[in-house]
Parts: sequence; structure tokens; C-alpha cells
Amino acid sequence: MPQDTGIEVAAQGKSATLNALQSSLPLDLVISSARACSVRADSTLQDVARWVRQRWDIELRIAQVSTSCGGVTNSYADVSRMGIDRWLAMVAAFGQARGACIVVDAGTALTIDLLNDDGNHAGGYILPGLNMMADALEQNTGIKLRDRQFSGRISPGISTEQAVLQGALAGAIALIGDSVASLRSRGARVSVYISGGDAGLIAEALVPSGEFNLNIAPELVLDGLAIACRA
Repeated sequence: MPQDTGIEVAAQGKSATLNALQSSLPLDLVISSARACSVRADSTLQDVARWVRQRWDIELRIAQVSTSCGGVTNSYADVSRMGIDRWLAMVAAFGQARGACIVVDAGTALTIDLLNDDGNHAGGYILPGLNMMADALEQNTGIKLRDRQFSGRISPGISTEQAVLQGALAGAIALIGDSVASLRSRGARVSVYISGGDAGLIAEALVPSGEFNLNIAPELVLDGLAIACRA
């Protein structure tokens, strides 16, 4: 739940299915509005919308990627090709930074998006997440990893496992650093926002240098949803 809405949180957590979500909520819960976003198939949201309509007699407001929102201007010619999670995270980060920022989602995929200080999306990168990079090497080479324990301190590996894991992390950190340098070259003060399962690891590996302000922000997508679909 976004921090600045003033809305009481009745329940929070993760649910793998709609049935699990339904059973996790209090039976006497009353709501006056509902909003959602999803990178899954439309049928999932349709099921949620139908449930919300039947239980509370309200329409589910579904966030869509747009050409502009919350001061952010989309750079995509076809905005429908951008994931809603990336878009909402950018909207939220810019709303907090009010200036140039790098938005990193370190999950299954690693996404890095650049926003100029005027809110214009300066493009981004999508690459495999840290574990997916290691998976790709195992699946396509003779490498077999005995250990998947990443370290937040980057150094050349002295074993195959270390070389693979440190290489994946070093590549991600280097790309984030290049993105920061790109925005700084335009005279901008840069903030970096990181979410996703590997956010803590990425943050640990980013060497503080005074060149950027670092924020671990696990609720960026929900914060962006509150901006895109205001109550």
C-alpha cells in the first residue's frame, strides 16, 4: 500500500492465486474503490474484476501504460510494448525524486530505466536477472554450479562458481554505473531506486561515491499505481 495515501491497510502480503487472495481478506472488509495492474494475461485481471464487482459492486480500475503520467513522458513509439510494472515504477520514482533518476528492478529480469530531470524517459535496458544469467550458462555450456551464493562485494572469482556469479553481478553494476554517468553528464543530480528480489544485493554492490542517492524501494509499482489510478 503506498505510504502517502492515508488509507488504512486491511491486509497485505502475497497470494499466488485469486482464491488465495479471496481467502486472505477479512470477511467484513468494505472498500469503495479498487485498482490493479498486471503483467499477466488479461484473463487474470478479468477474473479479479468480476470478483470485485460481485463482492463490492464496484468496477476495478486497471492501470495502463500511457504516453505520460505523473510528470513522466514515455519514450516508446508504441507504449503498449512497455510492461506496466516498469512504467508504474518510473512514475513513482520520478514522483519521489522530482529529478533525474535510474529505476532498477532486480528480479527474474533486470530492468534499468533512465529518466531525465524533466521526466522524459531516456530509454532503458532489459537483460536476464542474476540467477537467470547463471541458469543460461548452466543450460548452454558444460558449467555446473555447486553454489548459488552471491556476494555483494565484487572481485574476480577464484572458482568457477565465483567467476560466474561475480561476473553476472559485475555486469549489472557496471551497466547501472554507466546509466548514472550518462545522466550526470547532462548536469543532473541522480537518484537510484531499486526494487525486486535482488535489490539488497545490488544495493550492497553499488559502491557509494557521492554521485547518486541510493534508495531501496520495494513498493515502487504500488506507489506508481496510486498515481496512475488515484482514488
